[in-house]
Amino acid sequence: MVSVPAARSAVPLPSAPPEIDYNGRKHRHAMDDATLWDMARRIPTALRQTARMAWSVDRRMVITIVVCQLLSGLGTAVMLTAVSRALPQLMVEDPREGLAQAWPALTVAVVAMGMGAAMWILADWATRRLNPKIASAADLALVDLHMRAELAAYDAEGFTDRSQAAEIGALRAVDLANDAKTLTNGFIQLASAATVLTSLHPLLLGVLLLSVVPRGLGGVIAARVDYRIHDRTISARNVRGMMRWWLTTADLADELRANTMRGYLHFWYRSMCDRVEGRELQGARPYLLITLLAASLGGLFTLGMWASLAALVLTGAMATTIAGSAIIASQTAGRALNSIIRYGTVMFHHGLYLSDYHEFIDEVRSMTTARGTTQATAPRQIRLKGASYVYPNKDSAAVHPITLTLNRGEVVALVGENGAGKSTLIRMLTGLTVPTDGQVLWDDTDLADADAESVWRHVGLVPQKNGHWPLAARENITLGQPHEHGDQQIWDAAERVGMTTALRELPDQLDTLLARSVWGGHELSGGQWQRLACARAMYREPAVLVLDEPTSEMDARGEHQIFRELRTTAPDRITVVVTHRLDNVRMADRVIVLEEGCIREQGTFDDLVATEGSLLGELYALAQDR
Repeated sequence: MVSVPAARSAVPLPSAPPEIDYNGRKHRHAMDDATLWDMARRIPTALRQTARMAWSVDRRMVITIVVCQLLSGLGTAVMLTAVSRALPQLMVEDPREGLAQAWPALTVAVVAMGMGAAMWILADWATRRLNPKIASAADLALVDLHMRAELAAYDAEGFTDRSQAAEIGALRAVDLANDAKTLTNGFIQLASAATVLTSLHPLLLGVLLLSVVPRGLGGVIAARVDYRIHDRTISARNVRGMMRWWLTTADLADELRANTMRGYLHFWYRSMCDRVEGRELQGARPYLLITLLAASLGGLFTLGMWASLAALVLTGAMATTIAGSAIIASQTAGRALNSIIRYGTVMFHHGLYLSDYHEFIDEVRSMTTARGTTQATAPRQIRLKGASYVYPNKDSAAVHPITLTLNRGEVVALVGENGAGKSTLIRMLTGLTVPTDGQVLWDDTDLADADAESVWRHVGLVPQKNGHWPLAARENITLGQPHEHGDQQIWDAAERVGMTTALRELPDQLDTLLARSVWGGHELSGGQWQRLACARAMYREPAVLVLDEPTSEMDARGEHQIFRELRTTAPDRITVVVTHRLDNVRMADRVIVLEEGCIREQGTFDDLVATEGSLLGELYALAQDR
């Protein structure tokens, strides 16, 4: 027996997670660096963008909100005016007589106050009806444009970053609708109070500024401090959020446990929590000090306001009752200004991302697939004439000029090492991208001039990364394609890839939801998902069938069945297969070997393997030595 020491030194903790800061964020320190003029200038833009988006989804609700806001402001003005008229009547020696004289004005004030509150509730109801429509419209526009954009758009520098910023803008569109409603209400209430004060005495507008400006400036400073804390922790919170998903998803549960990763990852996650918490606590003290200072200045200026009112009263320049009305109106104006400062600050920040959203929408709209109007038909021949492709911001071509012909009834295998250009060549063959130079012709139709959708209707593609769509098994095969012959056509496609037994064993067969993370869902194995992807492509009965590593996760039986099916159906289409399993290449009529974006060699498998200096022969020999 191996003895264990009685005492062990404590296992040292792993090093803390590194500091991660997204210095490339477009709006880094946006609030901190912005001047009051910057904020004032951008807020109207955010209001216009929000109003335009809201108007496009539900004009009736927008009109309802605007009318209710105006009526609410009118109610405030009427209420303040009625109170100013009632106060002199209440200041008489006989309270009963004063109340008898003041009750009509007080009644008007109460009704006006009730009307204002009712209008605010109605505006809130309209906003709640509007918000889901804005959220859906913004999200749908973004998703739709992503799906319609040229694939080259994804290769543009910074596309993903701009896409994420636009997604944030889409998510915040709902917040902007609420903020816009509250902000505009603040302006209306402030205007109502200022109008009443000016009507009472011209000097009262200056008194109002003395009362509310210090609180407004204090609100801006406090908002900047709050945002600075938010900015300092945003990177840590984002990374922590991403890690949380990985720690709780079933996809990595096996690896996490079997490799005893729990201890370290828990330490890492706790460290990030402590880091966020610590920074937020650090900001509590300065926030408190600034808030106290702003409150003190506000109190000082409020005292000055009362002193000014007292001086006006003592000198006979203002009646006591008017001074009382001025205090009530200034309090209303103060609350409105605080609302303007708070929600104006939020709208400034959200408006930055909303601008990102609109800029990205315009960018992607200009990059959507719109090549021509020629309707492509099922090709009997695909010809590449000096076709090459250079990715954006790249100096060298991914595929150098290639001249090649593929014929219907032919099974062609593409072979090459990683980075040889196989995936790019597939994209050109199927019209997913058009060459940056040269031509790709389907019979006599240049794909650069053809309607892209008409091209893709004749394509069946099984990519390396196929979708595990959270849909029923039936939809995972058809994916929107018509099935006039009912489910029999679906079962036929499943039979061709060896999935019939697996699908019949599902709880609800073709109606079974293929998403284990959803209640009642079911999960397939990696090989079964690949078979389903092959069934999806074959179900389309395409004229051009392209399979990129279609059997990498299948067992030998499944792999054999797929390639046997390819040979059986080959006469009806042009079939292209990309694979690193060179034994499967034997079934191809022709093998095309790519190297650094060029065709190195082509011919039958046996001829190429037997040729001295053949790259295919070299790769095949290495595969046999494993």
